[in-house]
Amino acid sequence: MGSAKKFMRQFQQELHAVGIRFAITSGQACVYFGIQQTTKDSDWIIVPEDLFRLQAMLVDADTSKSVQVSYRAICGAPLDRAWMSNGWTSHIAVTDTDSEEHHLDFFSKAPRVTELDRDANDPDYASRLVVAQMKKTDREKDWPIVFALGRQAVSQGDFRGVLHGQDADWLVETWNTIPENERAELIRWRPLLGSIDSEPHRLRRAIAIEKQLWVSINRERYGVYKRTWKDFFRKWRREADFRWPPKTSFDEQHHMLSLAARKYKLPMDPLKDSARLEALAQSRADAAEILLASDEELARIAPPLEVLLP
Repeated sequence: MGSAKKFMRQFQQELHAVGIRFAITSGQACVYFGIQQTTKDSDWIIVPEDLFRLQAMLVDADTSKSVQVSYRAICGAPLDRAWMSNGWTSHIAVTDTDSEEHHLDFFSKAPRVTELDRDANDPDYASRLVVAQMKKTDREKDWPIVFALGRQAVSQGDFRGVLHGQDADWLVETWNTIPENERAELIRWRPLLGSIDSEPHRLRRAIAIEKQLWVSINRERYGVYKRTWKDFFRKWRREADFRWPPKTSFDEQHHMLSLAARKYKLPMDPLKDSARLEALAQSRADAAEILLASDEELARIAPPLEVLLP
C-alpha cells in the first residue's frame, strides 16, 4: 500500500469484505469526478449501524500488524454511533507496511447532507450532489468545486445539479430546460430559484446572499463542535500522566477515548435545536451586516433550516 491510490482500493475492498456500507466523499470523490487532480487524505461516510464493524475491522488490522492504526491528536469523537450519528467526525491515521501514513476522516451524519445519495456509476462514491453539499463551507476554494459538481450533474441529466449553480446566467439557461412539474420541489430546497422567472435582475445578489448564509452557517456549526471538543479535551488532559495518542494498540486507544468521552461528558449532540436556531440567527445577521441584506431578502432567499443544518 505504498501509494494513496493503492491504499484506497485496498481499504474499499476490506470494507466490502466485512459488510460495511460506506461512500467516499470530499477530496477523493472530486478526484474520481475529474474535478481535482490529487489528494492524499480521504473522507468516508459510514452507515451508522456499521460503525461497530468498522471499529472491529481497524482493531483486527492493527492487532494483526498488517497496518498500524491510531487515533490522531485531534481525534474528534470515538468511532461510536452515539456520537457519530449526531454529526461528529472521527479522525484516524493508518500507517501502511511502507511506513506511509494515511489520514482518514469518518462521518456518519455528514455536514449539510440530508440523504446519502450515491454515484450511479460507482456506488462506492457519494453522488456529486452530496459532495457539492459538503463543499458549501467557509473556504473560498471550495465554491468553484460546488459549481463544477452542479454543472456535471445537470450535464448527466440530473436537474438537481441546479441546486448548486453559482452563476446567474447558467442558472437561467438551465432553469429554462427543467420541466415545469419538477420545479416546485427544487424551489423548496433552494428558494432563490423561484426568483428566476419573477426577478431575474436580482439573481446575482440572491446568489451572493445565499452563499454568505452557507459560509456563516458552516462557520457557526464548526465552531460549536470545535468549542465543545476543546472543552472536553482540556478536562481530559488534566489527568495524571496524560498522553494522547498513546503508543498503544488501537483497541486500547478506542477504549480510553470512549471512557474519557463519557467521563468528561463530551456531548453526543452539541447542535441541538436551540444551538441550530442560534447558528441560523447568526448566519442571517452576518448576511445582513456584510451584504446589507434585508429581512425580506433573507426570508425569500434562505434555504430551510433542515437544508442548512439537517
